[in-house]
Amino acid sequence: MFRLFAALLLLPTRVALRLVSWSYWSVTYGTCSITSCMVLVGMVWRTVFNPRKTLYWRVRRKPPACLEDPSLGSHYYIRMKNSGLRFHYVTAGDRGRPLMLFLHGFLEMYSWRYQLREFKNEYCAVAIDLRGCGDSDCPRRREDYKLGNLLEDVKDIIHTLGYRHCVLVGHDFGGMLAWHFAITYPEMVQQLVIINAPHPAFWQEYIFRHPTQLMKSSFAFFFQIPFLPEVVMTLEDFRVVKNLLTGQRFGIQNPSKRLTEQEVEAYLYSLSQQGRLTGPLNYYRNLFSSVPAKCQDVNVPCLLIWGERDMLFGMEVAKWSGAYVRNSFKFKVLPGSSRLVQQDYPDHVNTLVKTFLKQTCK
Repeated sequence: MFRLFAALLLLPTRVALRLVSWSYWSVTYGTCSITSCMVLVGMVWRTVFNPRKTLYWRVRRKPPACLEDPSLGSHYYIRMKNSGLRFHYVTAGDRGRPLMLFLHGFLEMYSWRYQLREFKNEYCAVAIDLRGCGDSDCPRRREDYKLGNLLEDVKDIIHTLGYRHCVLVGHDFGGMLAWHFAITYPEMVQQLVIINAPHPAFWQEYIFRHPTQLMKSSFAFFFQIPFLPEVVMTLEDFRVVKNLLTGQRFGIQNPSKRLTEQEVEAYLYSLSQQGRLTGPLNYYRNLFSSVPAKCQDVNVPCLLIWGERDMLFGMEVAKWSGAYVRNSFKFKVLPGSSRLVQQDYPDHVNTLVKTFLKQTCK
C-alpha cells in the first residue's frame, strides 16, 4: 500500500519530466527540420540558375606560406596516451615557462596567430588543432566527438606537454570546451579566458526560452543533419566559410585586420581535403545529445571577452554567464567587434588578457 501511495505521489513529477523532455526534443528536431528545408530550397534554387558556379569547389594541394610563418612558433605532433590520436600544435616560447593553452573555434585553426606572438615572452604558448581539425587526426564516427572524449583530449594534451595545469584560453566552440574543462578539472586551470562563448548550461536553457536566440542558433540545428551540411559548406568553393571569415555581417569588422586572400586560404587548406569538414561538424552533432545541462559552477578566475557585433549570440547570453562563476569574474565588451574578437582587435584583447592574468595571479 505504501509503495502504491508513493508511486501516485511521484506520478505528476514523472509526467512533468516527460513533458519537458518531449518539448526539448520537439523543439530541437522541429527547428532542425525547418532550417534544413530552408537551406535545401536555397541550394536547389542557386544550382538551377547557376550550376557551374554553385557546384564548384577545389582541393588545396599545398599549404599557403603564412601557415609556415616562423614568427608563429614551431610545429609539432604529439600522440595522445588515451585515444591514440595524433595531434598537431604550434608552440611559441620557452617550455620552462607556464603553459598557456589555446582552444580554437569552429573552422578557426589559424585564429591564434596574434596571441602566439604576444604571449611567447612570458608563457609557453600552445595552439592545438583539436581532434578532427587542421592537421590533427580526424576520427570518422560521430560518437568520437562526444564531450567526454574532447575533455580527455585537453587533459591529455596538458599532461603530455609535461604540465599539471595551465592558463586556458578558448574561443567559440573552443570556449564552450574550456568552460566544461574548468568545471570538470578546476585543479588543472589556473586562470580561464573565454572569448565569445556563453556558459554552456545557460546557453542551452536560454535558446529554448527566447525565439530570437533560437533563430540565431539555427545553424547548430542544421548541422545535426548528416551529409547535407558538408555539401552546403563546399558549394561555390566554400562560400559559407568565406562569409563567416570575411562577410560584412559575420566577418572581421576592423578594416586594418581583415584577412588577406592567403590567410583565407590558410583556413580552407585543411577544410578542402576529403572528409575534413565532418570532424568540425561532429562537434555540433553531439551538442544536443543529452537533456539540458544542469547549472554548473566555475571555481577558477575567469575573464569573458565579447565582441559587440556577434551575430550568433546576443549580449544577454554573455552577461548572465558570470552568474556561474564562483571566483573572480571580469566581463569586457569590445564595441564594433565581430565574434572573431582576437583577430578583429588583437591588441585590445591581448591587453585585457594581460591585465586579467596579472590581477588574478596567485
